[in-house]
Amino acid sequence: MFNYERQLQTGAIKTAVIALSIIGLLFLLVSSAVFYYKYSNATINIGYNADKKLDFITEVYVHYFVNEGEQDIKKFQNFINGSAVGDIVLLKNNPRRDGYRVLASSSSEFEVGSVFKERDCVGVNNHDFHQDYYYRRSLPDNVVLTCKFVTVGDYIVGFKGIFNQNITGFRDKYFTEWAVQNLTLVFSLIIFGTLLLVFATLWFIFIYLDAKYRYQKMHENDTERIKNLTFELYTDPATGLLNKQSLIRDIAKAQNPKVVLIDIDDFGKMNDLYGKFVCDKILSYMANLIDDFAKKEEMVAYCIGADTFALLEDGSFFIDRYEELAEDLLGQFKGRVISVEDENGDMIEGIEVNTSIGFSIDNDQTLRKASIALKMARALNKDYMCYFKVLSQKDDYENQIERSRLIQRAIMNGNIVPFYQPIFDADKNILKYECLIRIVDSNETVSPYLFLDISKRVKRYAELEKLLIKKSIEKLKSNPDIIISINLSSRDMTDGDVSAYLLNLLNRENVADRIVFEIVEDESIEHLDRATMFIDKVKNLGAKIAIDDFGSGYSNFSYILKLRPDYLKIDGSLIRELDINKDAYVVTRAIVAFAKDIGIKTIAEYVHSRDIFEICKDLGVDEFQGFYLGAPMEGENI
Repeated sequence: MFNYERQLQTGAIKTAVIALSIIGLLFLLVSSAVFYYKYSNATINIGYNADKKLDFITEVYVHYFVNEGEQDIKKFQNFINGSAVGDIVLLKNNPRRDGYRVLASSSSEFEVGSVFKERDCVGVNNHDFHQDYYYRRSLPDNVVLTCKFVTVGDYIVGFKGIFNQNITGFRDKYFTEWAVQNLTLVFSLIIFGTLLLVFATLWFIFIYLDAKYRYQKMHENDTERIKNLTFELYTDPATGLLNKQSLIRDIAKAQNPKVVLIDIDDFGKMNDLYGKFVCDKILSYMANLIDDFAKKEEMVAYCIGADTFALLEDGSFFIDRYEELAEDLLGQFKGRVISVEDENGDMIEGIEVNTSIGFSIDNDQTLRKASIALKMARALNKDYMCYFKVLSQKDDYENQIERSRLIQRAIMNGNIVPFYQPIFDADKNILKYECLIRIVDSNETVSPYLFLDISKRVKRYAELEKLLIKKSIEKLKSNPDIIISINLSSRDMTDGDVSAYLLNLLNRENVADRIVFEIVEDESIEHLDRATMFIDKVKNLGAKIAIDDFGSGYSNFSYILKLRPDYLKIDGSLIRELDINKDAYVVTRAIVAFAKDIGIKTIAEYVHSRDIFEICKDLGVDEFQGFYLGAPMEGENI
């Protein structure tokens, strides 16, 4: 039974109860009014008692017959013809077998000489008259029928009359009889009318609810049809995901739309090779993976083309969040090998699927910009790209020129801005902040992904690094309660310009004990001895050392033993897959155990969910960093 039908039944019961309650109340009101009217009339003092009046009248006629009429039948007849106040009859008190004989009568009902037959005075026809006969019966309209027959020698004088009835109240001995005679008919009519009203009301309710039910069913059918049409309009039939129309609609509704586009590489060639049946299965397989990924990241998945998917999120996040997402997507989909059945049921093994990713974090024309980023990623053979104003349909050299100008403007205008991402302990208390370089250009925050490599090509990297170091140390001076972690490459440690500048600042500003230098572990350090000398110098000044991205690439343990860092920062490619990749879990567990054995603390980066956070805690990781705990923020926010 549909839920609406239950609601309709409940509504019908409630409506009927209310209607019947109103009818019952009306019945009580009408009945009370009628009773009050009848009872009031019956209790009015009329100045006499019906029984006493009956006795008085009967005595008058008996007295006349015996004394004044001298028991003369003719005289009595003449007397009653002119003075009767009711029906007077004179009977012979020697009944024959067929009854008493009428001798005189004031009523045409009883003919003189006929056998006395009285219908109203119950039992009088068979009364033996050894004693007087008396009968009383209440009638409607507050009157009473009275009968009295008195034996007078050989005669019987009888009287039948109707008088107004008077009762003294509820305790009157005639009250019950009065009530039955005066109220039964009225109440019967009221009850009958009430029942008619009840049936009419129930019939109306039935008709109304039936019409309402039919209307609702029609409305439900229309709603279902609209729902089906809407589903068809906004759903991709091949994958069951929402389609491009849905994406456009949802972007328009979002306050801060962020779009990630995922394109299957060479899907057209796969169609030519494997056929539509197999490629539809590949598409469905990928759709399920992307949908699961979207749910995990609290995003919405769409299929917006033959081989293109989209993820949408409504939130105010920095580019790091989406670079992290892109890395996660690549980790799941890049080079994924799958097996599917063809239309004959034969298994096709070893189908490799690769993807390209483009995303945009601009609120304006988000989808178009993500599409541009995707096209650029495909054109430049990049795994992923993010849209910025410097992206267009230009070639790689033109892009390099644009980004070089971006760097130059940022240095000249002071737009090199450090962002700080907090690092937490297991109780989610902030321990320190990692300093991350950004350029703010025309109110747009530009990721280092778009300018850091270019800065090395155009020989502006050292300037950027020195500006970042300078602003980080200024932050430490203005806020004596914080610790800042600064990224250094092998180039920074061996480049005399940067290393000398850094050591000079540390000697002058006395903040080294609140600095952690993160050294990228997977960079090839060509001059290990020079790097080691630099590390020894900053450690002597009180700074601490962390090895960044440990676990990616070769993981040179002898290098770790030689440098003796204070922290190992476990690579994000391991951390972000702890809940789905057994190998990542085993490697991470081994790194944590190794670090504990030699007295080095561990930091997990890319902690993007509560599950990852809890797994890291269970493994014994000391510190935690990632968007689940805190996003990068500008300096004034810490």
